[in-house]
Amino acid sequence: MQSRVLTEPNLSLESWTKVLDHIFELARDIPWLREECGLILVEAINSLNSKPELGDFAQQVIERLVSFNLANTPEGVAIWLTVKAQFEEVLPGDVWNSNDPLSKKERTRLAKILKEDFRNSSESGEGDSIKSAAANPNPTFAWDLVLSEMLQRDGLKESSKPEFAQFWLDTVDSKSSKCNIPNMAHPHR
Repeated sequence: MQSRVLTEPNLSLESWTKVLDHIFELARDIPWLREECGLILVEAINSLNSKPELGDFAQQVIERLVSFNLANTPEGVAIWLTVKAQFEEVLPGDVWNSNDPLSKKERTRLAKILKEDFRNSSESGEGDSIKSAAANPNPTFAWDLVLSEMLQRDGLKESSKPEFAQFWLDTVDSKSSKCNIPNMAHPHR
């Protein structure tokens, strides 16, 4: 995907979906590869350059994200936000409140996902099929994307009450799970 073999000179939906299936299978079945697979998919979506005629390709990413039960992972959130930024019209309406994992109503769920607390991460039990990777002392790339998006949203808002501070309290400093995020919640430790 990074070599652009799939996209140049022409982009084939059939080839695209075959490669997506392989990447999502790796992400689902081999937890320690999930972050790398997610990063590759985010870069692949970005390579579509928001061209409306390529919306079907972004839609295939989202369909597989949901069907492989990876929407409730940090990488799934990053993929969702990347597609939302470029191809919002292809997002299904039944995964996130207002199609936005960063919405106020999703904060508890998002905190568990970003902290990789997959025990009961969804009401429907989808989180039960997500395999946990080995403990990683560094936050995933999804944190950078999520925090950047929240800061950007605050910059665009004209209200006097920024949302980032509350977002930080709800997701990073929350007591909703006992997962520890080194060097993020309390950098002075």
